Amino acid sequence: MNVDIYSLIFSFVGIFVFMTIMFFIAVLLKNNSIIDICWSLNFILGTYLSFLITIIRHKQVNLIQIILTVLISIWGFRLAYHIARRNIGKGEDKRYAERRETWAENFYLKSFLLIFMLQALWASIAVSPVVFANALLYETPWYFWSAGSWLIFYPIVWQIVPLAIGGALWIIGFFFEAVGDRQLKSFIRNPENKGKVIENGLWKYTRHPNYFGEMTMSWSLFIIVFANTEWSYFIVLFFVAPLIYTLLIRYVTGVPEVEKHLITKPGYREYMERTSMLFPWFPKKKEET
Repeated sequence: MNVDIYSLIFSFVGIFVFMTIMFFIAVLLKNNSIIDICWSLNFILGTYLSFLITIIRHKQVNLIQIILTVLISIWGFRLAYHIARRNIGKGEDKRYAERRETWAENFYLKSFLLIFMLQALWASIAVSPVVFANALLYETPWYFWSAGSWLIFYPIVWQIVPLAIGGALWIIGFFFEAVGDRQLKSFIRNPENKGKVIENGLWKYTRHPNYFGEMTMSWSLFIIVFANTEWSYFIVLFFVAPLIYTLLIRYVTGVPEVEKHLITKPGYREYMERTSMLFPWFPKKKEET
């Protein structure tokens, strides 16, 4: 089994080019918050480029590649739409506004390297298992259907196991992210909840159901990629992508960034003491006074 090297190059380079364009748009708008909308679009771009370049150049496709591309599309477009509706028209997010002040010297250079290019790098690493899976060229003993000059490969029986496990995990992750976002949106829209901390629905069992969903989906894609038997030798390499994504969410760009601002909100510290950070679990009972 070989890999289409052009598919890999165009996919990863495409992500960095896209983020460079977004940087100049952010400069014109004076709003670095647009990078939040672009985050999941990086995944879609890398996935689509690797998928389309490979199948068009070689007239072959694998059902695993189709599944991965569809799952990335559903997740990526939903997240981009959700963030766009939340952010557009509300000015620059306070996280980026703070950096605009603290990075007064060489602000644009720091923004380009430490925000746009760094996120392009993180996105490239996180989506790499899918990009590599989409760039694969298949040969026998894989089963396949013929459609004219096209070959459509499909998995053998044992490969259904990682596909099923990965698919089930993806559904769980997508549920937590999508439902968690909707519950938070409804909570914020209710004027009676102003100044309060959300503790209902999924937010009763985890302080960050959306981040838990993101992490779960990243691991699910890794498991689905494992269905490519010939790539079992590279399983340790592919393991790095969801691991880095998990560490970023837990220790760098996800939870710490959000809770740094929420910790000053009345009642949030008590909420933290009762509620699991990421993995859903039953909340601790409120102490009686």
